[in-house]
Amino acid sequence: MAATRMVDLTWYELTDLVPTDPVVLVPVGTVEQHGPHLPLDTDNAIAESFAGAAAEAAPPGAALVAPCVPFGLSEHLSDFPGAIFHTTKTLIVTLTEVCTSLARSGLRRILMINGHGSNVAPIDLASREALMREPEALFASVSWWELGRVRDVATRLGPPSPASHACAFETSLMLAISPERVHMDRAVPGEEFPTSPHVWRDTLGRAPSPEHRRPIHLTEFWSSWSDNGVRGDPRGATAELGAAMLAAGADELAEIIDELRKRPILGRRAITGHP
Repeated sequence: MAATRMVDLTWYELTDLVPTDPVVLVPVGTVEQHGPHLPLDTDNAIAESFAGAAAEAAPPGAALVAPCVPFGLSEHLSDFPGAIFHTTKTLIVTLTEVCTSLARSGLRRILMINGHGSNVAPIDLASREALMREPEALFASVSWWELGRVRDVATRLGPPSPASHACAFETSLMLAISPERVHMDRAVPGEEFPTSPHVWRDTLGRAPSPEHRRPIHLTEFWSSWSDNGVRGDPRGATAELGAAMLAAGADELAEIIDELRKRPILGRRAITGHP
């Protein structure tokens, strides 16, 4: 069954769908460099693919896929040509307005599916802001690499090289999603990213060594340490790994959709004093 895209509906059809209380999946990504071998819209393509696969894995009518929010927090990559980005404030406002717009159409359960690492904090803040404006709705978010089943598959089937940016894992997903746009003949490893016990990055949460601790949050301009824009080694990518990660993510997201549909929306209460 094909995923139901919100933009394919007329407003009559959407009006009829609203009472069934679907979960609206909002892909969020960005446009930025992804090394010499991946297209600029990699994060958008991956977020949209997880959203579409999740809607197909869920029961018919349980999920509705909204248009992708295509520009994210990418200014720290803007020394490489191709970045189209929002400032942090603008991104939070944009995502808040997207979520509240959906809620005002009667769609009460919103799940943003993120494909870009630097979007995590703005998406969380936008969810909170949207709730303040529409307290009788649910606003949630998840990044595809946070899904436990995706991590299990990636760790079990993937290479040991870092999971980060234009890496084997993003490249594997793109090989499964859009292989004609992947240039494996140009795939090269990233330069050595300077790490320390509390400064490292692996989106799957795998520490480089037992001496490494939980990483702090630190953003630097990528041009300060990288010439090719890659962090990790995409040469270990396979379409099979990408397809397995996508299928695992779709299954888990379908479970999340079910949880959100069953979760009661109670709204605010006036607290006037002691019970």
